[in-house]
Amino acid sequence: MIDNHATVGRSYLSIYGYGPVNSEVSLRGFGVSEKTISDKTGLFRFNSVYNFTYSYPELCIQAVDDKKRVTQPTCIPALPKDILTSFEIGPILLSPTISLNNNKIVTNSESYLSGKTTPNTKVNIYLAKNKQSLLLRSREKKILSLVSTANAYSLPVLNTTSNEKGEFDINMPTSDIAEYKVFASTKFAENLSAKSNTLEFAVISSVKSFLEWLWNFLLQNKIMIFIIAEVIILVILFIKALKQTTKKYKRHTERDYLEELKII
Repeated sequence: MIDNHATVGRSYLSIYGYGPVNSEVSLRGFGVSEKTISDKTGLFRFNSVYNFTYSYPELCIQAVDDKKRVTQPTCIPALPKDILTSFEIGPILLSPTISLNNNKIVTNSESYLSGKTTPNTKVNIYLAKNKQSLLLRSREKKILSLVSTANAYSLPVLNTTSNEKGEFDINMPTSDIAEYKVFASTKFAENLSAKSNTLEFAVISSVKSFLEWLWNFLLQNKIMIFIIAEVIILVILFIKALKQTTKKYKRHTERDYLEELKII
Protein backbone atom coordinates (compact mmCIF):
# COMPACT_ATOMS: atom_id res chain seq x y z
CA MET A 1 0.00 0.00 0.00
CA ILE A 2 1.33 3.46 -0.93
CA ASP A 3 0.17 6.67 0.74
CA ASN A 4 1.37 10.05 -0.47
CA HIS A 5 0.94 13.53 0.98
CA ALA A 6 2.33 17.00 0.39
CA THR A 7 5.25 18.19 2.48
CA VAL A 8 7.24 21.36 2.80
CA GLY A 9 10.84 21.00 1.66
CA ARG A 10 12.42 17.95 0.15
CA SER A 11 10.45 14.74 -0.39
CA TYR A 12 11.20 11.50 1.42
CA LEU A 13 10.15 7.89 1.41
CA SER A 14 8.96 6.01 4.50
CA ILE A 15 8.70 2.22 4.53
CA TYR A 16 7.28 0.00 7.25
CA GLY A 17 6.31 -3.62 7.61
CA TYR A 18 6.52 -6.81 9.65
CA GLY A 19 9.08 -9.58 9.78
CA PRO A 20 10.84 -11.94 12.19
CA VAL A 21 10.97 -10.61 15.75
CA ASN A 22 14.15 -8.82 16.91
CA SER A 23 15.89 -9.24 13.57
CA GLU A 24 18.23 -6.98 11.63
CA VAL A 25 16.34 -5.59 8.65
CA SER A 26 18.28 -4.04 5.78
CA LEU A 27 17.07 -1.78 2.99
CA ARG A 28 19.26 -1.65 -0.11
CA GLY A 29 19.12 -0.04 -3.50
CA PHE A 30 21.20 2.16 -5.78
CA GLY A 31 22.46 4.94 -3.49
CA VAL A 32 20.47 3.59 -0.52
CA SER A 33 21.73 1.39 2.32
CA GLU A 34 19.98 1.43 5.69
CA LYS A 35 19.48 -0.95 8.61
CA THR A 36 17.08 -1.19 11.51
CA ILE A 37 15.90 -3.75 14.08
CA SER A 38 12.38 -5.14 14.18
CA ASP A 39 10.66 -4.86 17.55
CA LYS A 40 8.98 -7.55 19.68
CA THR A 41 5.92 -7.47 17.42
CA GLY A 42 8.03 -7.81 14.27
CA LEU A 43 7.40 -4.19 13.24
CA PHE A 44 10.19 -2.37 11.40
CA ARG A 45 10.28 1.10 9.88
CA PHE A 46 12.59 3.11 7.68
CA ASN A 47 11.87 6.82 8.04
CA SER A 48 13.03 9.53 5.66
CA VAL A 49 14.63 7.34 3.03
CA TYR A 50 16.23 9.91 0.75
CA ASN A 51 17.87 9.59 -2.63
CA PHE A 52 19.71 12.30 -4.55
CA THR A 53 18.47 11.23 -7.99
CA TYR A 54 15.17 12.18 -9.65
CA SER A 55 13.56 8.85 -8.77
CA TYR A 56 13.64 6.25 -6.04
CA PRO A 57 15.50 3.14 -7.22
CA GLU A 58 14.25 -0.39 -6.78
CA LEU A 59 14.58 -1.11 -3.08
CA CYS A 60 14.95 -4.58 -1.56
CA ILE A 61 14.27 -5.46 2.08
CA GLN A 62 15.74 -8.49 3.80
CA ALA A 63 15.93 -9.59 7.44
CA VAL A 64 18.49 -11.70 9.32
CA ASP A 65 17.31 -13.29 12.57
CA ASP A 66 19.34 -14.06 15.70
CA LYS A 67 20.39 -17.45 14.27
CA LYS A 68 21.70 -15.88 11.05
CA ARG A 69 18.79 -17.20 8.99
CA VAL A 70 17.60 -14.87 6.25
CA THR A 71 14.27 -14.01 4.70
CA GLN A 72 13.67 -13.90 0.99
CA PRO A 73 14.38 -10.40 -0.35
CA THR A 74 11.20 -8.39 -0.88
CA CYS A 75 11.66 -5.70 -3.51
CA ILE A 76 9.76 -2.48 -4.19
CA PRO A 77 9.86 -1.29 -7.81
CA ALA A 78 11.37 2.08 -8.68
CA LEU A 79 9.12 5.06 -7.92
CA PRO A 80 9.03 8.56 -9.43
CA LYS A 81 10.21 11.35 -7.18
CA ASP A 82 8.30 14.58 -6.74
CA ILE A 83 9.97 17.40 -4.82
CA LEU A 84 6.68 18.19 -3.04
CA THR A 85 5.42 14.64 -2.48
CA SER A 86 6.42 12.11 0.15
CA PHE A 87 5.53 8.43 0.07
CA GLU A 88 4.76 5.93 2.79
CA ILE A 89 4.81 2.29 1.73
CA GLY A 90 3.50 -0.52 3.87
CA PRO A 91 2.88 -2.83 5.40
CA ILE A 92 5.57 -4.98 3.79
CA LEU A 93 5.25 -8.58 5.00
CA LEU A 94 8.60 -10.35 5.03
CA SER A 95 8.80 -14.11 4.73
CA PRO A 96 9.59 -16.26 7.76
CA THR A 97 13.10 -17.59 8.26
CA ILE A 98 13.49 -21.37 8.35
CA SER A 99 16.15 -24.02 8.95
CA LEU A 100 16.34 -27.82 9.25
CA ASN A 101 18.14 -29.67 12.01
CA ASN A 102 19.52 -32.07 9.37
CA ASN A 103 19.25 -32.37 5.60
CA LYS A 104 19.81 -36.15 5.59
CA ILE A 105 17.65 -38.16 7.95
CA VAL A 106 17.49 -41.90 8.60
CA THR A 107 13.99 -43.34 8.27
CA ASN A 108 11.78 -43.01 11.35
CA SER A 109 14.26 -40.77 13.15
CA GLU A 110 13.45 -37.29 14.46
CA SER A 111 13.65 -34.35 12.08
CA TYR A 112 12.19 -30.90 12.46
CA LEU A 113 11.98 -27.52 10.77
CA SER A 114 12.25 -24.37 12.87
CA GLY A 115 12.03 -20.69 12.11
CA LYS A 116 11.01 -17.21 13.14
CA THR A 117 8.33 -14.73 12.12
CA THR A 118 5.86 -12.36 13.79
CA PRO A 119 4.37 -13.46 17.16
CA ASN A 120 1.26 -15.65 17.39
CA THR A 121 1.04 -16.01 13.63
CA LYS A 122 -0.23 -18.93 11.55
CA VAL A 123 2.58 -20.53 9.56
CA ASN A 124 1.96 -22.71 6.50
CA ILE A 125 4.62 -25.30 5.65
CA TYR A 126 4.57 -26.48 2.03
CA LEU A 127 6.18 -29.79 1.03
CA ALA A 128 7.16 -31.10 -2.38
CA LYS A 129 7.93 -34.82 -2.47
CA ASN A 130 10.02 -36.60 -5.07
CA LYS A 131 7.86 -39.26 -6.71
CA GLN A 132 10.83 -41.49 -7.52
CA SER A 133 12.45 -43.75 -4.94
CA LEU A 134 15.98 -42.80 -3.95
CA LEU A 135 16.94 -46.44 -4.38
CA LEU A 136 15.39 -46.88 -7.83
CA ARG A 137 15.65 -43.44 -9.46
CA SER A 138 16.93 -43.35 -13.02
CA ARG A 139 18.76 -40.73 -15.03
CA GLU A 140 15.47 -39.21 -16.10
CA LYS A 141 14.54 -35.80 -14.78
CA LYS A 142 13.10 -36.12 -11.29
CA ILE A 143 9.47 -35.14 -11.00
CA LEU A 144 8.52 -33.01 -8.02
CA SER A 145 4.91 -32.39 -7.14
CA LEU A 146 3.53 -29.91 -4.65
CA VAL A 147 1.97 -31.82 -1.79
CA SER A 148 -1.80 -31.45 -1.46
CA THR A 149 -4.54 -33.02 0.66
CA ALA A 150 -6.21 -34.34 -2.50
CA ASN A 151 -3.29 -36.67 -3.19
CA ALA A 152 -3.67 -39.74 -0.98
CA TYR A 153 -0.02 -40.75 -1.42
CA SER A 154 1.44 -37.36 -0.55
CA LEU A 155 1.28 -35.29 2.61
CA PRO A 156 -1.02 -32.38 3.45
CA VAL A 157 0.21 -28.83 3.88
CA LEU A 158 1.44 -28.59 7.45
CA ASN A 159 0.33 -25.81 9.79
CA THR A 160 1.70 -24.43 13.01
CA THR A 161 1.59 -21.19 14.98
CA SER A 162 4.49 -19.09 16.19
CA ASN A 163 4.81 -18.36 19.90
CA GLU A 164 5.03 -14.96 21.61
CA LYS A 165 8.67 -14.64 20.51
CA GLY A 166 7.79 -15.39 16.90
CA GLU A 167 9.48 -18.81 17.04
CA PHE A 168 7.98 -21.98 15.60
CA ASP A 169 8.99 -25.57 14.88
CA ILE A 170 7.33 -28.60 13.35
CA ASN A 171 8.27 -32.24 12.75
CA MET A 172 9.10 -33.36 9.22
CA PRO A 173 7.94 -36.70 7.71
CA THR A 174 10.56 -39.46 7.94
CA SER A 175 8.60 -42.69 7.39
CA ASP A 176 9.21 -42.95 3.62
CA ILE A 177 12.52 -42.98 1.76
CA ALA A 178 12.21 -39.88 -0.43
CA GLU A 179 13.52 -36.41 -1.21
CA TYR A 180 11.64 -33.29 -0.17
CA LYS A 181 11.65 -29.57 -0.81
CA VAL A 182 10.07 -27.35 1.82
CA PHE A 183 9.26 -23.67 2.24
CA ALA A 184 7.00 -21.61 4.48
CA SER A 185 4.79 -18.54 4.48
CA THR A 186 2.78 -16.74 7.14
CA LYS A 187 -0.64 -15.21 7.34
CA PHE A 188 -0.64 -11.83 9.06
CA ALA A 189 -3.92 -9.92 9.43
CA GLU A 190 -5.49 -11.90 6.57
CA ASN A 191 -2.52 -11.14 4.30
CA LEU A 192 -0.03 -13.76 3.12
CA SER A 193 3.69 -13.06 3.32
CA ALA A 194 6.16 -13.89 0.61
CA LYS A 195 7.43 -17.47 0.65
CA SER A 196 10.59 -18.28 2.56
CA ASN A 197 13.78 -19.72 1.15
CA THR A 198 13.33 -23.26 -0.16
CA LEU A 199 15.23 -26.00 1.69
CA GLU A 200 15.89 -29.59 0.68
CA PHE A 201 16.20 -32.74 2.75
CA ALA A 202 16.30 -36.47 2.09
CA VAL A 203 15.06 -39.43 4.10
CA ILE A 204 17.44 -42.36 3.59
CA SER A 205 17.78 -45.94 4.86
CA SER A 206 20.08 -46.84 7.74
CA VAL A 207 22.24 -48.90 5.34
CA LYS A 208 22.74 -45.96 3.01
CA SER A 209 23.44 -43.70 5.98
CA PHE A 210 26.19 -46.06 7.17
CA LEU A 211 27.70 -46.36 3.68
CA GLU A 212 27.75 -42.57 3.29
CA TRP A 213 29.37 -42.21 6.70
CA LEU A 214 31.98 -44.83 5.80
CA TRP A 215 32.70 -43.16 2.45
CA ASN A 216 33.08 -39.73 4.07
CA PHE A 217 35.32 -41.24 6.75
CA LEU A 218 37.54 -42.80 4.09
CA LEU A 219 37.74 -39.53 2.16
CA GLN A 220 38.57 -37.49 5.25
CA ASN A 221 41.20 -39.97 6.47
CA LYS A 222 42.62 -41.23 3.18
CA ILE A 223 46.22 -40.27 4.04
CA MET A 224 46.09 -42.12 7.35
CA ILE A 225 44.43 -45.12 5.68
CA PHE A 226 47.11 -45.12 2.97
CA ILE A 227 49.85 -45.16 5.62
CA ILE A 228 48.12 -47.98 7.54
CA ALA A 229 47.74 -49.97 4.31
CA GLU A 230 51.44 -49.52 3.55
CA VAL A 231 52.36 -50.71 7.06
CA ILE A 232 50.11 -53.78 6.68
CA ILE A 233 51.68 -54.62 3.31
CA LEU A 234 55.18 -54.28 4.76
CA VAL A 235 54.24 -56.53 7.69
CA ILE A 236 52.83 -59.16 5.30
CA LEU A 237 55.96 -59.02 3.12
CA PHE A 238 58.16 -59.30 6.21
CA ILE A 239 56.23 -62.35 7.45
CA LYS A 240 56.49 -64.01 4.03
CA ALA A 241 60.22 -63.30 3.86
CA LEU A 242 60.66 -64.65 7.38
CA LYS A 243 58.81 -67.86 6.48
CA GLN A 244 60.95 -68.37 3.38
CA THR A 245 64.13 -67.84 5.42
CA THR A 246 62.92 -70.31 8.04
CA LYS A 247 62.15 -72.93 5.38
CA LYS A 248 65.59 -72.52 3.81
CA TYR A 249 67.22 -72.86 7.22
CA LYS A 250 65.24 -76.03 7.98
CA ARG A 251 66.17 -77.58 4.63
CA HIS A 252 69.81 -76.68 5.18
CA THR A 253 69.74 -78.19 8.69
CA GLU A 254 68.14 -81.44 7.47
CA ARG A 255 70.68 -81.76 4.66
CA ASP A 256 73.58 -81.32 7.06
CA TYR A 257 72.08 -83.93 9.38
CA LEU A 258 71.74 -86.48 6.57
CA GLU A 259 75.29 -85.87 5.45
CA GLU A 260 76.50 -86.47 8.99
CA LEU A 261 74.60 -89.78 9.07
CA LYS A 262 76.22 -90.89 5.82
CA ILE A 263 79.64 -90.16 7.23
CA ILE A 264 78.89 -92.22 10.30
